[in-house]
Amino acid sequence: MDVRIKIAAVDGSANVARFCREQGISRQTFYKWRDRYRVEGFDGLSERSRRPGSSPAQTSFAVEQRIVDLRKELGDFGGDNGPGTIQWHLGRDPAIERVPSEATIYRILQRHGSVVAEPRKRPRRSWRRFEASAPNELWQADVINWAVADHGATVQVISFIDDHSRVALRCRAVKVATTRNTWETFSEAAQQWGLPVGQLSDNGVNFSGKLRGCEVEFEINLRAAGVRPITSRPFHPQTCGKVERFQQTLKKWLRRRPLAGDLVDLQAQLDVFVDYYNHHRPHRGIGRITPAERFAASPPAINLGIALPGPQRNTTVTVDPQGLVRVRPFVIHVGVAHTGRTAHVMLDNTHAAVFIDNQLVRHLQLDHGRPYQPSGLPRGRRRLP
Repeated sequence: MDVRIKIAAVDGSANVARFCREQGISRQTFYKWRDRYRVEGFDGLSERSRRPGSSPAQTSFAVEQRIVDLRKELGDFGGDNGPGTIQWHLGRDPAIERVPSEATIYRILQRHGSVVAEPRKRPRRSWRRFEASAPNELWQADVINWAVADHGATVQVISFIDDHSRVALRCRAVKVATTRNTWETFSEAAQQWGLPVGQLSDNGVNFSGKLRGCEVEFEINLRAAGVRPITSRPFHPQTCGKVERFQQTLKKWLRRRPLAGDLVDLQAQLDVFVDYYNHHRPHRGIGRITPAERFAASPPAINLGIALPGPQRNTTVTVDPQGLVRVRPFVIHVGVAHTGRTAHVMLDNTHAAVFIDNQLVRHLQLDHGRPYQPSGLPRGRRRLP
């Protein structure tokens, strides 16, 4: 304001260029404030709003109100109600011609007091992510506890999801998760979606007996069906992070429903949720499409149906430049096309199976009379470089 008052005091004989250099302003600024002073007096020296007279691209009041309503509706329903999910629903509303960006939706929610500040979380880039390359290449499974109104009982829910597409394959309510009803739940999922190549779970006794020095029925049946059982490291739930995150969404949804009276009521709620989750909910982890859409977008991995060896030896090695997997006392040929890749080998007294990228690339009956286990292909073919 001091500079503007000086500009108002400058008479017509002053050197404008020298004045502007001394005050550190441009001549355009000088003439702007001088002209405003001559027309409006000292009132013209006050700052004015730079807001444009009209904003054709501004979000309309109707759309703003729809955003706020969606935030509440989705929250009351128990679903995700962040800016990305709201944008997804707006894009499917024929009454809305122009869908705002996620940033615009966030600012609108903030302006209406619909955003609750959260503590800073660990950055996503700090996690080591993995994802199966095709549907049915890998499934994940876990169990949660849930209450029902039947005498305040606590029951359990067994969940299976597909690692690639995030499809909720099967959710089943049981009194106690046993290895037998876990296998039954797996079989129901496989009947609808097909057999996977691998099955990932934690070390719960219904899934695995590896830490207890035994093999449970679920693992035996998986191997018999040609499915590779995989368990996470103890006390490391991040390995099964996709099913853990799925269960978080499931519990959020269930909390918005009336408490189920018994297992039958809870199963009915689970069936409704699975349909909503697979077909009507955009998934942020797979590019804001539904899990069912992603499952259908690419052909599923094929389970060859070959029974796998028992758990006497499980090891991980790197394929050498000759295309060999060296697992003492055997040297198994898998081909130079796999050179440098990581191979997971399962062996028992009679058979071996070699997995690379969750795909079964070699299954053979071991010849104990020789350490080298050839490929079994006809000799005389042209060697690969």
